[in-house]
Amino acid sequence: MKDYFLDNTSFIIQFNRIPCNSEANILNSKPFQMILRRYIYEVKALGDKAYTWITKLNTKELVALYKALLVFDYDEVHQSLDLLKDEAARYAFYMFTEGLYDYWRKLERYGFFSRSRLDDDQNINQRLTESNDHFSNLVLKLYRTVSQKIINKNYLLLRQLPAGTQANLSLVSNPWTFDTPYTKLTDTRFVTSIVIRPPLMIYSKANTRTGLFTPADENPLEKLELNKNDFVVAAIKVGPYLTYAYIHHKFLKYAVTLGSLFELASFDEYKDKKPDLIYVYGISDNAYDGKYFYDEKNDIYSGYVSLDDKNDYFGYVKKMLLTLHNVKMIRENKLPIHGAMFRLTLKNGDTKNICIIGDSGAGKSETIESMRLVGEKFINNIEIIYDDMGTFDMLGNEVISYGTEIGAFVRLDDLDQGYAYKQIDRAVFLNPNKTNARVVLPASDYQFVMMKHKVDLLLYANNYDEDHEGIKVYDNLDEVLEIFQKGERKAKGTTSEVGMTKTYFANPFGPVQHEKENQVLLEKYFKKLYDNQIPVGVIYTKLALDGFEQKGPKLAAEELIKFLTQKK
Repeated sequence: MKDYFLDNTSFIIQFNRIPCNSEANILNSKPFQMILRRYIYEVKALGDKAYTWITKLNTKELVALYKALLVFDYDEVHQSLDLLKDEAARYAFYMFTEGLYDYWRKLERYGFFSRSRLDDDQNINQRLTESNDHFSNLVLKLYRTVSQKIINKNYLLLRQLPAGTQANLSLVSNPWTFDTPYTKLTDTRFVTSIVIRPPLMIYSKANTRTGLFTPADENPLEKLELNKNDFVVAAIKVGPYLTYAYIHHKFLKYAVTLGSLFELASFDEYKDKKPDLIYVYGISDNAYDGKYFYDEKNDIYSGYVSLDDKNDYFGYVKKMLLTLHNVKMIRENKLPIHGAMFRLTLKNGDTKNICIIGDSGAGKSETIESMRLVGEKFINNIEIIYDDMGTFDMLGNEVISYGTEIGAFVRLDDLDQGYAYKQIDRAVFLNPNKTNARVVLPASDYQFVMMKHKVDLLLYANNYDEDHEGIKVYDNLDEVLEIFQKGERKAKGTTSEVGMTKTYFANPFGPVQHEKENQVLLEKYFKKLYDNQIPVGVIYTKLALDGFEQKGPKLAAEELIKFLTQKK
């Protein structure tokens, strides 16, 4: 990427290279003139005669008009252009300017700030925040100064909107390897910190994820041609694993979102270090789309997804990362869990760690959130350990579990009405105007997520059964194993699936691809739970039944509270 990047949906600026110290700097900049040129083209295409005189002006002439309005009153400026004296023309110019401002704000806007490897993190974060605020205030001041002079009145209601960039990222070099083929990857654009202006609204071309990620027979990186300048790198922690997510700048919105879902690694934590996992999101070769590979020599798992529009969805970022995490866990003889786990502290002083397993749309997260609403009389606190993916491990003779993410990626429609908006100052909304709208919400602290939590209760989320409700605990190990292995659910449109589906162990992100190895682990861990007399059963969320989208998880939450408070 050069000093800036602009396409139909997004804008990126390198603040180190393009000065933005004044309104005049903005008007003189190449990015502003390119945006103005594109907007003129759009206005021309509409064919509105009121704007004909404006669209006949070239970019240089329009910039000169705006620059003059920064200094002079409108009456002085219109002397240089007779058309501006006409009231209709004046109003058309005002509406054109309003439209230009709206056109700018509809773009996804990001700023880069390069730093050295010796810079202090706190100092860089301060400069990043100040750059963010300063640029936003400059854009607002420019817009208000010009538009108020054109319309000839002062605004009495001022909306202090995020008019500059929506997110700023500081970047640093991190040459972690000199070995092929990893030298094909950029080593100069690692993210060290992110500043966002919530609520962050993200819109994508796709709204569901399709298919399975599958293992490759050879390392795709050996064959791929990559332009290093097209990518930024989010260094994150996926569970215990240091992960480098190489995100194409066309998908930059997801690099920003990653910081709300996974723990960002500090520069000191990843400086010059080999990662456990690598994800390249935005390759040009569809032959390796959705493929992952284990490099045994370097002990690195890597995954690849193409630039195809069908992959423009955050689910492709999150789920490939979790697939890489899971296949590595299986290799280490640990059991990947597609589910949600939380620590429940009751008012009687009891504390329980509860794990609910189920595929996408089964009602795991929704049941937990419902417990916050219906459990006030019985519950002191609910702490999320993980919201989507975790791991079963052994500590001595006990089955323990820990998670992968610090955030929750949940369906907006399945949350209690208004809940997400109460968290609006911390939320990232994805396609809020569409079916399967999602929101990323903060859930837990990384240190808490990675603690070794003893499993006290394990349940399978059944979202389709109309005849049963509440909780059923099974005494027979083989019977309950069959339920978990089948992984039945009714699809809710969170993926491309429809109707009743079966997915081995409700986990298409590793266990399905490596079923033989996973089955050995599944039987081992479930037997240990039974040996330790840990209850294992089913919770009926009814989430996929018409009319039960919110009522079902509430009923399940009430029954779970009853089960925990009545059980001796």
